[in-house]
Amino acid sequence: MLNALSDLPAEEYPASKKLEMNDVLKDIKELLERHDNPALELQKYLSEVETKIDFENKRELDSVDKENVKSVIEKHPYFKNPSSYHIRLITIMKFLKKKGVDITIRDFDMLVDEIIMSIEGVEKIGYGKYRRRKY
Repeated sequence: MLNALSDLPAEEYPASKKLEMNDVLKDIKELLERHDNPALELQKYLSEVETKIDFENKRELDSVDKENVKSVIEKHPYFKNPSSYHIRLITIMKFLKKKGVDITIRDFDMLVDEIIMSIEGVEKIGYGKYRRRKY
């Protein structure tokens, strides 16, 4: 059960303690059997699981090679030869997927937005819309 992990901050969870759905279900069943009114114990356990999930998602997002993603984005025809018309975030995400970048990571679109804004000459003209100045 994750109770042993509750003493550790989320950053120090052992890598070997990967969150598995079967383990979570087993732990919940165990809590229900052990307590007459397991609401408080279940709430604490679920908050531990949420913390672990958030930490794993953040770690996965931090492991993305931002420079590689930036170089792939800059290879998009729009960024090679910018026009007066804008480009959408969804178009860039489709391009990244086509080029083999894993876009299924949670909040990856926010990371891509940050990377696009770091490209020289790019301005945000609306939600998910960018324009690059011609040189």
